[in-house]
Amino acid sequence: MMLTYLLMCILFVLLGTLVGSALSMLPGLHVYNVIGFFLLFYFTMGLVLDPMLMVLMLIGMLVSYAFVFTIPSIYFSAPDDSTMFVLMPSQRYLKEKKGHEAVVLIATGALIGVMAITIFVPIFMGVLGVVWDLAISNIHWIIGAVIAFMLLSEFPKDFGRHKNPLHGLKEAWKTILAGYLTFFLAGLLGVITFSKTLIPAGHAFQSLMAPLIGLFATSSIILNLISKYEIPEQNMPKSVDVRPREIVHGSVAGSVGGLFAAFIPAVTAGVGGYMSSHAFAQQGDKSFLVSMGASRVVYYVGAIALFFLPTLHLRRGALAMGINLFFTPETVQQFYLVDAGIALAGVISFFVVIYASKFLARYIPKVNPKTLNIVVLVILIILVYLMTSWQGLIIMSIATAIGLVPVLFNSRRSHCLAVILVPIWLNMAGISLAPLLGLW
Repeated sequence: MMLTYLLMCILFVLLGTLVGSALSMLPGLHVYNVIGFFLLFYFTMGLVLDPMLMVLMLIGMLVSYAFVFTIPSIYFSAPDDSTMFVLMPSQRYLKEKKGHEAVVLIATGALIGVMAITIFVPIFMGVLGVVWDLAISNIHWIIGAVIAFMLLSEFPKDFGRHKNPLHGLKEAWKTILAGYLTFFLAGLLGVITFSKTLIPAGHAFQSLMAPLIGLFATSSIILNLISKYEIPEQNMPKSVDVRPREIVHGSVAGSVGGLFAAFIPAVTAGVGGYMSSHAFAQQGDKSFLVSMGASRVVYYVGAIALFFLPTLHLRRGALAMGINLFFTPETVQQFYLVDAGIALAGVISFFVVIYASKFLARYIPKVNPKTLNIVVLVILIILVYLMTSWQGLIIMSIATAIGLVPVLFNSRRSHCLAVILVPIWLNMAGISLAPLLGLW
């Protein structure tokens, strides 16, 4: 019986990984949007499936998303909130005929991130519990410090010397103020989204889909449509020229940043990885790409590992909250079963993303980039409409306009993450702007 159950567990991890890999190829589609429908279907079935098997399938979907969404982020230029930081280096690699190399570096970091989660979280489970006990009463200060770091990161701006000092001053402050305007508008959009259900009530669990797609995905696609954007023939090297030191440095920095993001509400993998790259003194694009792969996986997968950790049961991320609706982890054996499932899904996802990248690197340059971006844009519009109705399309359009501000004025796109950071920070600090904005 035990052997049969373990085989069933492996089967459901494989199923979730394959389904998640296929869905993650669709640009702009977040795994949490799909998982919501899977949970609804599971509840409709009357919970006839063993809860642990359902958990393992959902974990397979999450792990595969953390790996495979690298593909549309690089080849289709449709990032989400955790891949936008890696977009510029990877897009530069794509234009230099090294798109597959960028994917391999990110996937390598992701695989090491999975190893870090599955090996070190069980070892340091007691320490993680102590750290959380120290941090829990100061979460709003920590998020506030993250926001301050993001805003201060706009300085300094080096535009070189100008004959007219006033002109140089104007150019420098133009991008800084554009960044702050982006932060303010994205934060305001986040406060409104979190305070009032703007889409049909039956799809309220998809409320962040339209803002996030608009801020990060459609704004990038529109930029590609209005600019001269070409995908050259890609090189297919047999090996990637990267030093072990760059892999180690990037993996450690990314894992630390991802774990920080998994611990702290509102902080995403992009922000965590970006902060850790400063803390660990980023060493070039290769190290950065590895770090962002590790940060992304540790952020998503670490959150579910912390939920099953016997010393914590920390609910971070939509998947942990969704699982908590029908399953409560109780034993250390359940944690180790989840840990093994994460490792298996990570290995499978690594090979999926490598082979998918090889295929796209060979055939994507043959497709007209304008046509490709139009197709991706249409897919995103259809997805938003199906999941959030026409109200979601309006929200997406507003978010797209906000997302274009930093792109057009060369400021940091990280300010778009205020859509999540600001409302959660205000909530943690006990501050409500809803009455002031007439949302109640």
